Amino acid sequence: MTKVKVELVDVYCRDTEDITGADDFYLVGGFAGGQVSKAILTTPIKINDKQKKSFKPDQAVLFEGEVPQGQSVKGGLKAYDEDAGKDWAKYGETVQKISSAISGALAAAGPHGATAGTILSVATTATGILAGLDKDDLLGTTELDISSAGPSHEERSWIMSKKSGIGWSTWDYTLNYRITRS
Repeated sequence: MTKVKVELVDVYCRDTEDITGADDFYLVGGFAGGQVSKAILTTPIKINDKQKKSFKPDQAVLFEGEVPQGQSVKGGLKAYDEDAGKDWAKYGETVQKISSAISGALAAAGPHGATAGTILSVATTATGILAGLDKDDLLGTTELDISSAGPSHEERSWIMSKKSGIGWSTWDYTLNYRITRS
C-alpha cells in the first residue's frame, strides 16, 4: 500500500474570462482510490489578471488515502468562473450529494471499474449540483489517473485557456497541484 496525497497548491490567472474585472474561480469534481473517495467543491476565489491565489486549507486536499500497488487514484476536475449567484450556504449539503453520487457509482462499477471520466461526470452532473451551474463559464476540464507508483514528491500543472475571441470571453489559467507518495 502507498499513501497518496493530491493537493491544490495555487491558481495563477494570466487573463480573466470576465472583461470587466475579476473572475470568481471554483472547482467541482471528485476522486477515488483504494477504499477512499472524495468530493471536490471549492468556494469561489476572486482572482484578477496577473494574480496567484491559494485555496482554503480545508478545500486544498483533493485526495488522501492508501492505494494498493498497481492501482491509481482516478477522477477529475472542472473549473468554472461563477457568473450566476449560488447559495453557498448549502456548501456542506452539496459536497455530501457529490460524495453520495461518487459512492454510488463506485458501488455500481467497483473501485477498479470506474474510470476518471465516470467519477468526474458523476461528481459534476448526476447530482444536479448548484442550481444555475450551466450559466457559469466552464474554463476547463481535466481527468486524472495518478498511479500509486512514482516519485515521492511531484508538482504538476493544469493549463486552461481560450485565447481566441478578440478579448471577449477569453481566459488563461494555470492550476498547480502536488502529489506526494509514501
